[in-house]
Amino acid sequence: MSCFPNCGRSEFLYSIKISTLYCLMALISIALFRAGNGIAAIWFANAVGIAALSQLIYSRWPLVLLMLAISLMLANWLMGSPLAVALLFLPGNLLEVAVGAYLLRRYWRDSAFFFSLSDVFRFIWLGVCIPVLLGGALSWGIFVANGMMATERVFIHWVEGSAIGGVSVLPAAYWITLRGRDGLKQLLSNRFLPASLILAVAVALLVPMLLPFPFIYVSLPLFYIAYQSGVAGTAIANMLVAMSICVLIELGLLLPPPTIYSWGYALFYLPVFATLIPPLLLAVTMDMNRSAAIALQQSERRYRSLYQQTPAMMYSCADDGTILTVNDIWLNKMGYQPQEVIERLATDFLSPESLQWHQTEFLQRLHEKGNCQDVRQQLINKRGEIIDVLTTAVAEKDELNQSLRILVVQLDISDKVRAENLAYHDALTQLPNRLLFADRLKQACQHYSRVGGGFVVAFVDLDYFKEVNDNFGHEIGDLLLIEVARRLESAVRSSDTVSRLGGDEFVLLLGGLVPGEEAEQIAEKIRKTIADPYRLNSHPVQISASIGLAYFPNDGQDEITLMRNADDAMYKAKHTGRNCCMTATQS
Repeated sequence: MSCFPNCGRSEFLYSIKISTLYCLMALISIALFRAGNGIAAIWFANAVGIAALSQLIYSRWPLVLLMLAISLMLANWLMGSPLAVALLFLPGNLLEVAVGAYLLRRYWRDSAFFFSLSDVFRFIWLGVCIPVLLGGALSWGIFVANGMMATERVFIHWVEGSAIGGVSVLPAAYWITLRGRDGLKQLLSNRFLPASLILAVAVALLVPMLLPFPFIYVSLPLFYIAYQSGVAGTAIANMLVAMSICVLIELGLLLPPPTIYSWGYALFYLPVFATLIPPLLLAVTMDMNRSAAIALQQSERRYRSLYQQTPAMMYSCADDGTILTVNDIWLNKMGYQPQEVIERLATDFLSPESLQWHQTEFLQRLHEKGNCQDVRQQLINKRGEIIDVLTTAVAEKDELNQSLRILVVQLDISDKVRAENLAYHDALTQLPNRLLFADRLKQACQHYSRVGGGFVVAFVDLDYFKEVNDNFGHEIGDLLLIEVARRLESAVRSSDTVSRLGGDEFVLLLGGLVPGEEAEQIAEKIRKTIADPYRLNSHPVQISASIGLAYFPNDGQDEITLMRNADDAMYKAKHTGRNCCMTATQS
């Protein structure tokens, strides 16, 4: 629960609480630091008023300022000051509180004042320096007008006393107004901080009476608290230590050197600034570093989480292809452990076909454009299985455009490829089916119509295949079809297409051939290849093939005409006596 207002508290109760605390701080300052009816050498109360008032909306200010004015008058009266003298102090103090609260509220960014060095100086300038200067100027004018004090000392005493009090108390008061009672309890729940605060106060009380140059030693615990606890602990420690030092000075236990006696005790309080400000700046720096480290850790955790949980295979590699990092999905798909992959070349896991394209095209495109998108590749996992992936790679570069690493994302499309194979390939032989062959034949017609030349469509029908099925069963028949498919692929070039239309019918697209000896030699090679004896599951099998040829463009300039003429030529060969080859022209 906050020490300060919330929507459930009445304005009057809140004003009573703040004015009571303000009155207490005023009593401490007057009792310890004021000689006679003059200005208190150190004034803590206004920092409390500024911190509290800065958190309120402007409509609530009049009541709080009125209660603060009453508290100030009461404190002076309790300490024996005449009413007329108390009234002289009132305008300057209220102006200081109002201006400080207004400036902090106008530039208020929650606790952001404590997140950078420049903002700390800005906080002190807005909350302490400007209000103190204005309050001191107003009070100086009032005292001069009434002839109550030596005018040459009023302004200096007021400014120094309020400034030291503000620097001592305002950071702690402002932090508490933001975090409330719960925040203070949580801060003090750390056993380290209360012990450190006690040590800091003990050093501040004892060292000035025992050692020379005491402020150096007093600052040491403050620096340690700044290093360990940051701004919150340092602000509270500064407040307690400053109060302790000021009490020692006023009790005569810490005496000023003779060189400043002509100025009284005012200048002797200046070292307090040097004691308080550096630890506060160190605390801000430490909090900044901690915040940056936490942000970096969170960013790294988010990156690792994203890297590991992204539903894609991912790895990064050096410019030479050495794998640097790899995510779990990649490892699970490939069946490897991290130590088996890190520092190996990414190309070690590519199929031979993908490796060749990778070396000739992929790397060149990556280095020229800085990225490659949606490139189909095949990986070989630890079990020797093929994994089809869609690869996207981006080269990460520094400000000098030097490559740092390559980030690679691979999407497993094996299921999609298998689905495509089922749609466009024969399930038994894995050859292109009728649909895929028709598409390639159409593209061939369009291509050779543009560039000239020709190609051959070869229709192949197996002779005596029915007898094989009848005598040996369909299992041997299937093995025969698979073996015929393998022999046909080995008899032609890799650029040619071998397709199974169904049953015992095959069709081939042989590019770059025109009627003549070369085409006849290839057809004869196909015939002999099929006619060679087979041995399937210990069964000797002998078949032959009837082949029909249709040439583009002589026997047709579109896929339908070519297929019909090749089919007619094949039937002509079968009716002629089988185990032979006929052309569409011959038929």
